[in-house]
Order: sequence, then C-alpha cells, then structure tokens
Amino acid sequence: MAATKSNGVVESYLVAYNAASFVGWGYVLVQTVLYLLDHGTDLSGLFDRIGYPLICVQTGAVLEVMHSLVGLVRSGVLTALMQVYSRLLLVWGTLYMFDYPEIRASPALVLMVFAWSITECVRYSHYTLSLLDIELLFPNAYGRLSTADKHAWCVSLTTLVHSIYDSFFILAFINHPVLNDNKMDGFNQNFEYYLAVAMGYYMWDLSTCIINFADYGYIFQLRQFHFFKRESLKDLPEAFGQPDLLMASNGGDLIFLADSAGFIHIVNRKLVVRSFMAASDAHGMRITQMLHIHQTRTLLTVEENVSAATSRSAIKLWSVDSLLRHEDTQPVVVKYQQPTSTPYPLTAVAATPSISQIALGFAGGHMVLIRGNILKSKSTKQRTLHVAPEPVTNLHFVTDAAGTRVTLFATTTAQTMVFDTSGSKSEPAVLEERGCGIGCSLMNEEDELIVARDEAIYTYTVDGRGPCFAFDAPKVLLRRFKHYLLLATAAPSSMAPNLANGDDRPPVDATESRVYSYNDPTTFTILDTKNKLVAYTGVVPGGVRGVATEWGSIFVLGGHGTMDFFSEKDLLERLDILYRQNLYPLAVKMAQNGNYDMASVAGIYKRYGDWLYSKDDFDSAMLQYVQTIGVVEPSYIIRKYLDAQRLNNLTSYLQELHTAGMATSDHTTLLLNCYTKLRDEERLNQFIHTQEDYQFDIDTAIHVCRQAGFYEQALYLADKFSKTGMYLKLKIEDQDDIKAALEYMRKLGDTDISAYLAEFGRRCLGSLPSETTELLVDVCLNGMDVRAAAATADEMHDDMSAPYADTTSLLSMRRIQHLFADQPTWLAAFLERIITRRWLPSDSSRELIAEEDSDMKSAWNTLLELYLCSVESPLHELNSSSSPSEKQTPKERALNLLRNPRTNIDWERAYVLCASNGFTEGIAALYEQRGDIAALLDLYIEHDSLPSMRRLLDEHGESQPDLYIKALHYLARNPQLADNEELLADCLSTIEKHNLMSPLRVLQALGDSEQSGVTLGMVRGYIMRQINATSKRIEDNKAAIASYTSEFKVHSEKMDALKNKPIVFQSTKCTSCMAPLDLPSVHFLCKHSYHQRCLGDIGDSCPRCQAENQKLEDQRRAQEISAKQHDAFFDKLHHSDEGFDVIASWFAKSPFAFTKLIDQ
Repeated sequence: MAATKSNGVVESYLVAYNAASFVGWGYVLVQTVLYLLDHGTDLSGLFDRIGYPLICVQTGAVLEVMHSLVGLVRSGVLTALMQVYSRLLLVWGTLYMFDYPEIRASPALVLMVFAWSITECVRYSHYTLSLLDIELLFPNAYGRLSTADKHAWCVSLTTLVHSIYDSFFILAFINHPVLNDNKMDGFNQNFEYYLAVAMGYYMWDLSTCIINFADYGYIFQLRQFHFFKRESLKDLPEAFGQPDLLMASNGGDLIFLADSAGFIHIVNRKLVVRSFMAASDAHGMRITQMLHIHQTRTLLTVEENVSAATSRSAIKLWSVDSLLRHEDTQPVVVKYQQPTSTPYPLTAVAATPSISQIALGFAGGHMVLIRGNILKSKSTKQRTLHVAPEPVTNLHFVTDAAGTRVTLFATTTAQTMVFDTSGSKSEPAVLEERGCGIGCSLMNEEDELIVARDEAIYTYTVDGRGPCFAFDAPKVLLRRFKHYLLLATAAPSSMAPNLANGDDRPPVDATESRVYSYNDPTTFTILDTKNKLVAYTGVVPGGVRGVATEWGSIFVLGGHGTMDFFSEKDLLERLDILYRQNLYPLAVKMAQNGNYDMASVAGIYKRYGDWLYSKDDFDSAMLQYVQTIGVVEPSYIIRKYLDAQRLNNLTSYLQELHTAGMATSDHTTLLLNCYTKLRDEERLNQFIHTQEDYQFDIDTAIHVCRQAGFYEQALYLADKFSKTGMYLKLKIEDQDDIKAALEYMRKLGDTDISAYLAEFGRRCLGSLPSETTELLVDVCLNGMDVRAAAATADEMHDDMSAPYADTTSLLSMRRIQHLFADQPTWLAAFLERIITRRWLPSDSSRELIAEEDSDMKSAWNTLLELYLCSVESPLHELNSSSSPSEKQTPKERALNLLRNPRTNIDWERAYVLCASNGFTEGIAALYEQRGDIAALLDLYIEHDSLPSMRRLLDEHGESQPDLYIKALHYLARNPQLADNEELLADCLSTIEKHNLMSPLRVLQALGDSEQSGVTLGMVRGYIMRQINATSKRIEDNKAAIASYTSEFKVHSEKMDALKNKPIVFQSTKCTSCMAPLDLPSVHFLCKHSYHQRCLGDIGDSCPRCQAENQKLEDQRRAQEISAKQHDAFFDKLHHSDEGFDVIASWFAKSPFAFTKLIDQ
C-alpha cells in the first residue's frame, strides 16, 4: 500500500506490513507448488499443508481496512472492506468452519490459491519496493497504471476467481446422485453451501464494480466525433512566433500574449496586434503569470526575476481600455513579500471580479491573500492563508451575486481545498486528498470547480465532490468553451518533479504529477460533458502552449508558433453525422441540450423508432414513439401496431397518449378495446382508478367497457363523473339490479330523477313494482310541492322564486301514468296513494294551481275507469284486514268514489265510462251529484225501478212537480207494476194540486197508449173533482163577464159625452196654486183648471193627470210592439197546453184590434 503521508514511522510500518504480506503469500504459493509436485492430482492433504498459513495471511488483510479508515493510504474504505470480507467468507466460512472433504480436496481450491497468491505477491512486492524507492523487480509497472486500469485489474481478477469457482462448483454437482434422482426438488447440504459461496463471490464482483463506477474509465468508452472544423491560420503576426509565449483570454473580445522579453501583445478579432513592454527593465525579469479580468477590463500580470537567486516579484494591473487607446498607461503595481526566507516561484494567481482580493500560490505550498482597494493603489494587507505540504497548482475565486461572500478554491498536487475569504480568518476545508497539475482546473458557469486528473474530470462545490466524467489520459491543460471542456493531453517525456523543490521540502509524489515537454505532440480534445462524447480530437504537433475562446470560436496556440482555429459545426450538421451512424439516442440528447424545439426533437425520436421498427425491435421502437406524442400523428404509430401480436405495445402507446391529454374518443375506444382483447382487467382497473386528471372521453370509455362486459369499471366511471343515465342503464339493463338503481335514483335531484324515471320506470315496475310505485308517488308529490311553491312565489313577486323557475322538467302525475301501461293494478295503487296523501287529508283544503287541479281530475277519472274495469289495487290485498265478505268490490269503490263529495271527477267522462260499462248505479250517482232529477227519473223509468221512482218523487216532488207528469206517462204505460194504482193517485193529486196539466191532457195521457190499463174507477175521483172545478170556474167567468160588460157600458157613455156634449168647467181655483182663477186660464177635459202662468212650458197635458196618462200611453205603445211580435205569439202558443187561453189573453190586450185600427 502506497503511503499518503511523509511520516517516517508510517512509511516504515507500511514497508514492514507489505513485506510480511509478500512473504506470507509467497510461502503459500511455494507450498502449493511443492505439494502438487509430490502428490500429483491427489488433493486430499493439500489443506492440511497450506490451510492454516492461508487463513492467517488472508486474515492479516483486515489491517488494510484499518489503513484506509485512519488515512494511512488513499484506498477507499468500502472497496477494501468488500474485498477483504469476500475472501474471509471463503477461508473461514468454506474452508475452516465447515469441514467438508469435498471442498478441501476440490480443484477449485488449487485455482483459488494460485490466483490469490500470484496476484498478492505482485501487489505487495510493488508496494514494498515503491516505498523503498527501489526499481529492481517491478520498475513501477503497476504504479504507472492509471486509476481506471488499476480498478480494471482488480475487477478482472475478481471475475476470474468467481468464474473458476463456479466452473468447479458445477462440475462437482452435475452428476450428484441426489440431484440425478430428483432433478426438480433434489437437495444436498453441500450444494446449498457451495451456492451460498458462489453468491458471495457474485456480491464481491458486483460490489467492486459498483464502487468503482465513480471513476467510469474502465467501463465506458467515449464516442468520438468531429463536430468542430479545424483550420490553421496563415500569415500570423510576428508576435505569435515568439518563444515561451503565455496566452490569456476571458471573454473580453481580446487575446493577450506575453513573450519572454517582457512584451504583452493584444490581439483583436482581425488579428491586429498592439504590443507594449510590461516587464521592468531589470535583467532577468519576465512575465510568468497573466490573467484577464473582463468584468473590470483589467489585465493582471506577474513578473519575476527568473535568473536571480532571490525572487523580486511584482503584480501589475493594466487598464485594457487605456492600452487600446495607445495611451502612456502606468499600471497599478501591487508589491508582495515572499512568505518564507527561501524564495519559491509563483505558480498560481487569482483575483476577484472587483479586484478587491488577489490570491497567490507558490511552489513551496504557501497561499497568500492580498486584500484592499487594490485598483486605487491604496494600502493593502497581505496574509498567509495556508501552507500546504505540496506545491500550489491552481487558484480560483467565486463571488456570490451580492458580492458579500467570497470563496477561494485551491488545488495542490495532492489536495483540493476551499477557503471562505470573506472574513478575517479563513480555515481550509479539504474537499479531497487529491490534487491536479498546473492549468488543470477551472470554474464553470455554475460556480463549480472542475479538476482534470489523469483518470477523470471531477467537479467540486463548497460542500464536497460532485459527479465526475471519465477521461483517462495525462492532462496538460484544461479550458472551457460553452458547455465543452477543452483538454490538452500528452504522453510524458520524462518522469521528473513538476516544480522545483526547495532543499528543505520533501519530494513530490511522482505518481500524481508529471512534466511534459512543449516539443511533445499533444492531443487536443474537446469534450461534450452534457452529451458524454468527444466532440473533437486531434494532435497538435508542437504541443499546446495556450487556448483562447473568443468570438464564438476556439484558438489553440501551438508550440511552433502555429494558431489553429476551431469552429463548431451547426446543430443540423452534427445531427446528420449521428443519423448516419444510427446514434439516435445521442442525437436526441444533443438536440435537447441544444435547445431544439419540441417538434424537432420528436422528429428525431420518430426516426429512431422507425429504425428500430425496421429491425423488428418493436418494444424499443414503441419507447421512442411515445416521445413523439403531441407532434407525430398518432394514427401513424397506431397503424404499425394494429397486429394482434403487438397489442401490448399499442396499449402502452395509447396509455401515454391519454396521460398526455392528446387522446380522442377514438383512441379511448381503441385503448379500452385493447384491454378487453387482452382481457387485462388489472391494467384496465389501473387505467380507470388511478387517473388524477382524466384526459379521455368518459362516455366513450363507459360505452366500450359496457360492450366488453366490464360492468364494474363502467359503473365506476359513470358514478365518478355523474353519468347518471349510463349508470342506471348499466344497473337496470345489464345487471338487472333494480333495487340498487332505485336507491341510486332516490339520491338524485328532482329534475334528474324525473327524467330517469320517465326513461326506466316501466322496466323497474316490471321487476319491483311496489318499490318503484312508492318512489313514483314520492317524486310526484314532491313535484307538486315544488310547482305550488313556484306559483306562490311568482304571484308574490318573491326573489325566492328563482330556484323554482324551471318546473317543466319535473315529472307530473299525468306524465307518469303511461309507465303503468302493463301494470294497471299498480296504477290503481299509485293513484290511490296520491289521492290519499295529497287530496283527501282534512288539511288539504288549500287552493290548487291549475296544473295540480288538472292532475287531480285526471287521477279521479283514471281511478274510476280502473275500478269500472274491475282492476284491484294490490294495496288492498296487502293491507286489508277485513273478511272476504266485508271486502269491497272495485265497482263498490267506484260508487263510493262517485258519491264522495270531495271528489273532482269530470262528469261527462264519468258518465261515458259508467254508461259504456253498464254501471247504472254510477250513472244515478252522477245525476244525483249533478242535481239532474229529471234525468235521474228518466233513468229509473228506463230501468223500471219503481221504488227508486217513489223515493225520488218523495224527495223532490214538491220542489219539482213536473216529475209527476213523467211518472204519470210511465204509469199509464205500465199498469201491471206493483203499487201502480197508489202511485198513480199520488201523481194525479200532485198534478191537480199544482195544475200541471189540463184535465184533457191528463185523460189523453192515460188513454193514449194501447197498452194502458187505467180504468175509469182508478181516475173517477180525479174526473169528478175536475168537473166540479170546471163548473165553478164557468160560473165565476160568467159573473166576471157581466161585470166587465157593465163597466164597458159606463166607459162608452163617458166617451160619447166627451165627444158629443159640451163640458162645463166650474172650478174657481187654480189646481196648482189653489188661488182664484183669473184670465188667462187653461181648462183640461179632466176638469182641472190652471193659471196659464202656473203651467209654464208643460204643454197640453194636465200636470196632475200626466203620470196616469203616461202609464196608459206606455201600455198602448207596448200593445203596438206586441202586435208586431208574431214569433213570440206562436212560440207561446206552441209550448202552451192551453192554446185557447193564450189567444184569449192576446185578445184581452187588443193587439188584433189595434192592428185593425192601424190598418184602417
């Protein structure tokens, strides 16, 4: 084991340990060879001879873990632990603790001992001789290997031992009797133990590989491309041919060159050079460090006297803008002191962007920090940050965005450290006990330290080491361009210390740092760290002196004064190179890192998928096609995978299509069809149940699941997304679970439940009529309440009417009745429940709205029709507790319905129903309800119901005596009826009492019919009464005639006197004012006299007799009008039983005489 520290005691201890281990393994190797020479293939005694020495020397390797743990060596603790543990498992577990002769005499033991002993002899001898600086047996052959090669050696050895062991393990048990007898379940304890050991070897091998993945170099081989165009610049200025040039640039659009004579040359984009002397005039002063700080446009140079015994170094700060204006610029000189009495060359310099801090690194390991207002040439402070045991190789400042925290990264040849220089004290934090060479580190855009070592390129932050990038080659120079790393690598020309060491310093470890000659050919490599490839590699014959990245290109200064110009090819050209080599994954990664748009990247995935598809790698092709979702038309991919054997791939694509939210209903249908074809219920459930954002057409998904018979999945989707109609269809039509459907519908709102009951009600009634009927009753009653509330709110102009504004979708009773087309008995039950709960309760005397009133009439009429059709309600069968003899028939219920005063039945419809069903009692109830007694009597007459007639006449005869006339006609036609004579007498008595008919008409009625059986004896009393009454009326008429004649005679004489005789007026007073009459006066024939002045404008009519005269005048005019109403006269004459009386009354009014007078 190589020592990491320079302590003499540690080195002596490691020499002793390595030498002892070499001797031990050599002894085991020699004893094994001697035993084989003596005993040949008989291995039964081999373990007795070498077993215990083998166990002891291998157990001693436990100290290696302790060495790594305490830091005596640089090996990883985990790596050493895994290697030692696996070997201890073999020697103690397999060989010692389990005493199996088969194992101890196995040829595998010989191979294992040879492999281990030869390897360890080589390794421990190398470590011992390296510590003693002796190049005798193994002249640093193993030591010159890179870390990756060393790891490859270890892994190869481990794999070799594992393979040998497994081979002999298989040979030992291939013909085992137990396994031959039962090859399926055969078991042998030895077999199990050997298998455990083999698994231990496998874990060792795997763990070693995993541990060393951090170095990558022995696993990955980077692909190399030419993504850069290389051109050699011709006709360079003379400055480029100077020897020992220093080159600097830092994104300031300028390149700076410093030659050995102390001149600095500023080169612009057109390669125009501006030169000035920067070094002091003293002999031997030359510029050894140069740094461009583009933030402040300042050039920092360090000049040292390379020929004098003492170094008098100085730092100068130049204003680049002043230099470009050809001004006589004087630099800001920053003087510093050597940290020790022995001068060491300055090997590294760094400055903050504001140049408030400058860090210096020396070959003696000292790190010096200069702080202050440096650009203003004011006082500065210098202090030593740290003293490392190795030379300082690189320094880098990192400043946060606010500029308050400053961090300094430092590397030596053996360490990588970080300092916080913001405060007064800066304690170093060692990031790793490994360093790098000069110029082999830089800071990237993320403020990470990039360190290039021979085996790989590492990244560091202030927290520690980050990821690394394997690139195994001796590094000379490291620079950065965009996301590329620019590396100069070369084979070493000599093995010598990198830096001159002082007399009192220990030598630098030669394995960590090398010196390379500028004359050696140097490989210039451009690494693409994002895409993990070599973007360019080429040889610079004279070596690389410097690299500048300006103007979007790379400039490489060669050792012979040449300048190579590297320009990056455009992205399309680089992708085309990858296409030709079928490196599509790399093309995708490059396009993504190159900020390619999504459609273009998808195009690359499509090309990659098509290529894989052409190679029949359908699974991998589908992985690429998935990346094209949203850009490539899905039908292009779907057509490729429609074959039944590729449904799994198609399913995966469609799933991703849905996840991306790009699926249409057709894609959903196809995906669900794929699930159903594959009968993959698990993925179907996962697709349905685990979606957070359902990006597919739900209706289509439900439809497909339903068609395929996946009802549970369809129900889940329908319930989750409130697809109530589809949910009920699945429950009712597919699963026939009517009960669950009804329970689900009860949870719905009024509008929804109305719609779905209208659609599914008939099917539900067919399966569960009772439960469905009850639900329909509840829905119907609730709808009535809602409509009533809406109507009330509308009338009151209440704002609360808004929720009830739309009641048209609610299920009304009339819209429900058609559902019972096949269930008339349950329709009767439905109507009975509605009527009982809504319109028959004692508190239901409220005013009904028009729609409910129509519903109520419809309910009564329909229920009556059902009763008349002998429909029995199931409610009576379920709830009736009366005996069969007491049970009412449907027609009895119909009669009770008609007689109920609270019913609201349409009379005409009820009459038609009763008549068409021959329900006489119902018709009678209707006539009675309506109060049409005459029609009721006609009904009784039609059905010869004499008791009913008697009852009717008794109840209504007094109020409607005309009923007796109809009864008389009926009795005259039906003398054979019982109680005919008594009833006939009553009829005649009533007719006579109210003078309803003339005696002649009565006699005509009694004797008209040929079937009349009325005898004279039956009507003798009536006839006698009528004769006597007529005789009396004649006598009365005669007396009236005599009276009228005498009155007429008197009036006639008065008229003659008025016409022919003079009239004497004897009044002496005015009838009006009762004053004595004087002239002029007016006398009237009525014997009234007036002063003319008292009459005024009255005219020719006596004021006192005017009212009576006006009455007479009105009568006369009425007679005139009546004389012209011939239709009225004939109509009255037609409808009168006594036409003579009508004519006589008209003669009494003198219409005919008046007419005659007019005619004359």
